[in-house]
Parts: sequence; C-alpha cells; structure tokens
Amino acid sequence: MVPPRTRADPEDYYARLGLSPAASRAEIVTAFRVKARLLHPDVPKTGNAVAFVAVKQAYDVLSNAERRSAYDRGAVEAANDDDFEPEEIVVRRPVRPVQPEPVMAGVLQRPGFFDLSTMLWIGLAVFLCLCVYQAATHLLAPPRTVRDDIPPNAAIVAPLSPTAHQAVLYGPAPVRLAGVPNFYVAPNASPAILWRLDAEHGTLIPVGRMPPFSSVHAIRLIRQSGMLEVTMNDHANGFISADHLTPGNVVAARRAYCGYNAGSPPTDGELLEHRVTGGATLEIDNRAVQPVVVKLRDATGAVALAVYMEPGGHAAFDGLADGVYQTEFAIGELWSRACNTFAAGMRARRLDAALTVPRDSHLAVTADEPAVDITEQAFERN
Repeated sequence: MVPPRTRADPEDYYARLGLSPAASRAEIVTAFRVKARLLHPDVPKTGNAVAFVAVKQAYDVLSNAERRSAYDRGAVEAANDDDFEPEEIVVRRPVRPVQPEPVMAGVLQRPGFFDLSTMLWIGLAVFLCLCVYQAATHLLAPPRTVRDDIPPNAAIVAPLSPTAHQAVLYGPAPVRLAGVPNFYVAPNASPAILWRLDAEHGTLIPVGRMPPFSSVHAIRLIRQSGMLEVTMNDHANGFISADHLTPGNVVAARRAYCGYNAGSPPTDGELLEHRVTGGATLEIDNRAVQPVVVKLRDATGAVALAVYMEPGGHAAFDGLADGVYQTEFAIGELWSRACNTFAAGMRARRLDAALTVPRDSHLAVTADEPAVDITEQAFERN
C-alpha cells in the first residue's frame, strides 16, 4: 500500500518514490531506478505493471524542474485549503506472495552478464589464456619432418598372396540350407543367427551364424516375433530374423555376393593371372564397347594368363611360354575379384581358333569374332 496523500504531497508523487519533498534531483533519479528494477513487468517475482506505471508517473513529474515547481506550488495552495482530505491509494500486488531480493541502492539487481561470480571470471580468464597459448604454439611450431631413423611400432604383416583362401579375403563362404532357396542372408551390421525351437522349454536356442548371402528356404513368417521359419534339414526347421533376409534364389544370392565383394576395380591391362613363364610376347587389343577379361588356357585347361582390358585398351605382355592356348573372353560390368567374373551383364565366349605362341603374337577381341558361348561357371574356373 502506497502512503496516503499529505498536504505537502497532494498526488503522493514523493511518497511513491519513498522521498520527502526536500529531496534533490539526484535522489529522485536514484530512487526511481531502484524501484524500476524491482517493479518493471519483465522482472521475475517482483514485477508489477500497475506499480511501475505509478512510479513512472511520479518520476516524470519530479524529474522535470518546471513540472516539479508547478507541483510544489500546487502543494502549497493545497496546504492553505481547509477542504483537503487525504485519501488512501491501494496498489494491488500479485496474489502469490513473493520474497523480493535484497536491494542495494544504485546496484543492478536483475541477473545479467556482469553478475558472474569472481571465481567464474577467473576461470574464464584462465581458459582464454590457454586458448591463446595453444593457438600461438600451433602457429609458431616448426613443420614436422619425416625421419627415416624412426622405426615403426607396428608389426610388419606380409601382403596376402593372390592364391589366399576366399575366407581370408572376403569372409566366410555362403552356405545353403535344405529346400529350394527363396531368400538369402543380406549383409547387416549384426550377424544373422539361425535358431532352433526347444519345444520342451518353449525357447529358441542358437544353432550358429549364417554368413552373408547364404541361401535358405523360407516357409512362413511368425508375425509376433518377426522371425522367418526356414528349412534347416530334412528333420527340423529353424528360425532367422526377417530383418536379415532378402527375397531371391541361388542366382540372385550369387550375383549379390559377387557385387558386394567386387573389390577395387582392375586397371586397364592389369594381369589377373600369370602362371606360366617364357620368352614370348603377346599384344592384346580390346575392340569391344565394354570391358573384357581375356583368358588363355593351356592344354590341361588351366588358366595360363588372364588380363582385364578397358574398351579400346591395348597392352603387351612378356614372359609367355611357347605353346598352344585356348582363348576365352567375357564382357560385362563390375568385375568381381571374389568370383572371378563380371557381377552384371556378363557374356562369356570361347574363340574357335586356338592361339599358337610365338607364331601368333597379336590378339584382337571383337564382338563379331568367330566364337561359341560358354557358361559363367566354365569361364570362372581356374
């Protein structure tokens, strides 16, 4: 509640600021700032819009020299008026009781940037000093040099040989469960587990992991658990999470396996196999519009030389042994090192005429070359 009006303060302007009519202008400004920081509507807990308007009204009059003089003259006239009746002005506060924070005259009480404690300021200063030190150290440090006399701290591992086992290069080989495959295991971050049902205890027991691209015959989907029931053998069925399986037969599984394990693309003229040595030289041109892999097979049917050629590619090879070779070639896209075949669009052929080295020192592969089609399996074998 604001103090009642008096004859010396008929509109209670001085009372609203908590001052006497003899207060100086500096005291009026200080008193207004203190109350404004408590009563402003944006201040949590103590803000009061009605009270702030009343204080602002008093400050607008008393802070202006002319308006204050007029107000004081009116107070003198009111003091001579016997009909003056003091009245009580009630300023309503929020219903919820509040505990105003202690106020120090002239000190900003609203939380702000400069209210940080001394220890926090010290911590910020130390942090900034460390940042400047690290930046200066980085910028002024001399460039690092490579020294040959520093031994490596890792063990020396010999590179894998071209004849390394497939499991070493590309992981476990896919398997095939009983039945006609209609799904295969897709690569996943988590392994695909084959489970069997323990009917006595009503639980699933793990049988083992299914390598990616393994083929299975799915019977039905168990919607409650998201498991696919598959044929495990002639006597029992198993279960695999449906998240690990993709529809597809054996051919689709094989194609997916070859594409997934294609490895790095061969370069033009890269030797994929070279198992015989001699003094003959052979030049090969690829005049087809697709990449081609050429294989020369010796009298036993083993691959003596295999080379990858880009469209329009030309390469010469030394060290080929004299003899008669059967020539095979395949065209397609995405050569797979794991499968020794093209993963997409492959067509394999065998030339009718044999290649005799060293008499024949040049071989040109064209689409209209007299040749017969052969199966992918026949071309893949080594």
